[in-house]
Amino acid sequence: MTTTTTELPVPLLIARQAAATPDATAVLGPEGELTYRQLDQRARAVAHELAAAGAGPEDTVLVGVGRGADWAVAVLGIWYCGAALLLADPATPDERLRTLLAAAGTRYLVAADHAAAADLQLRVGTELFWAATAGAEAGGADFVPAHPAPGALAYVLFTSGSTGVPKPVAVGHPGLARQAHVLAERYGLTGADRVLQFAAPAFDVSLEEALPTWCTGGAAVFVADNMVSPGELEPFLAGQRISVVNLPTPYWAQWAKDVERRPRPLPASLRRVVIGSDAGRTADLRRWYGAGGPPVTSAYGLTESTITATCHEAHPAALDGAADDEVIPLGVPLPGVRAYVLDEELTEAADGEAGELYLAGACLARGYHGRAALTAERFVPDPFTEEPGQRMYRTGDRVRRSPDGALRFLGRADDQVKVRGHRVELKEVEAAVGALPDVVDVVARAVTHLGEVQVAAYVAAAPGRTPDAAELRRELSARVPAHLVPAHLTVLPRLPRTPGGKLDPRALPEIAAG
Repeated sequence: MTTTTTELPVPLLIARQAAATPDATAVLGPEGELTYRQLDQRARAVAHELAAAGAGPEDTVLVGVGRGADWAVAVLGIWYCGAALLLADPATPDERLRTLLAAAGTRYLVAADHAAAADLQLRVGTELFWAATAGAEAGGADFVPAHPAPGALAYVLFTSGSTGVPKPVAVGHPGLARQAHVLAERYGLTGADRVLQFAAPAFDVSLEEALPTWCTGGAAVFVADNMVSPGELEPFLAGQRISVVNLPTPYWAQWAKDVERRPRPLPASLRRVVIGSDAGRTADLRRWYGAGGPPVTSAYGLTESTITATCHEAHPAALDGAADDEVIPLGVPLPGVRAYVLDEELTEAADGEAGELYLAGACLARGYHGRAALTAERFVPDPFTEEPGQRMYRTGDRVRRSPDGALRFLGRADDQVKVRGHRVELKEVEAAVGALPDVVDVVARAVTHLGEVQVAAYVAAAPGRTPDAAELRRELSARVPAHLVPAHLTVLPRLPRTPGGKLDPRALPEIAAG
């Protein structure tokens, strides 16, 4: 029986593309260009080294390189040997990196070279089997890429955990193949496309940018610095003839406001903008289309739903009569995705009624790596299908379904917030701050400051201690990623609590205006 494109795992689709268009450009980055032949050959060499060290199915391998060609080689090389990616920022604080490696059971590493591998092993305090991306063309030309077994692990990515411990989401190859195929079709990707690689390498959107592109023969173009302003990004997009970008919604909103303030032509090559990771507003769509911007697709999903689960095509005509502060809809489920709006009794809500969003179908991750109890809590049996073994994921997002079938976001059902595109559990922030030596009590709250959602933490210090808030933030920055460091930290003699011991949020002071 012939395997269809939707069934073939992503690494084998890329290998097929490399055989079909070996001289086409696959990667453009600050360090140079890779053709599909070069990407494939270097990935085979990395896979050969990893396989010789014993890496294989269900093993996780740390992607210990930053953005660019080395990242592309590492990702494909790990998959070619049959192992799974551990996506983590190599620059993350040492303590955090050790926690992630231990939770994922990682014994393997791909680094740029011997010096980088030695440095990472020193930082995590353990010896890892490793392969280098530098000079990887030398060996492994005859290495045959592994064919992942049905349901095999593709990658592990940690998200913020409400208990203070990060959650390792385990994503399988079938869901990833479906996602790459569906989005390549939806965005109309071809070998002529040059797609911006903007997301951080440890962010799963980086895979959404690269994989559909490589499966269809286009070029993934890495920007050297994704912290540049939209105005500074425009010349890069124009110079590299970028046709598709996938941007965090707040970044795109900043761009829309900027082109309204300073009208100018947008890059002529740009034909589609995808936004996601946060709620967008119709006012920014009006600004964007008023400046002559190309079509916008608003994407919604979670790490547990293999990145994107629903999309909304934000056509200009649909803005008629919409209020400026109206939230852009989450849209409709992608093919293969089921979306339920349920009440507390898991009964489907009628159109227009609020409920919690549950996702089901081919998009779902396998669960939380090595954490069966947490998996059973969030991935629950799907009572709406007769197919045995089907699950649905409880998102924690409150939504309502419009008569046209579009899902509309109403807010969170828990204490999770989005900070610069990262999902942040306030309990994890509290756990991190509470681990500082001079802190005896802490509470974290989501606040809106200067139009942006930020995290504010209030702490009570140990008796006789008067820590400086700035020093606490510096100390915290050495322990956890930047998105877990509160934007505002206030030191109080004690936190206001009710006689029953619960926090009294009304008694917390307002955050400073600066």
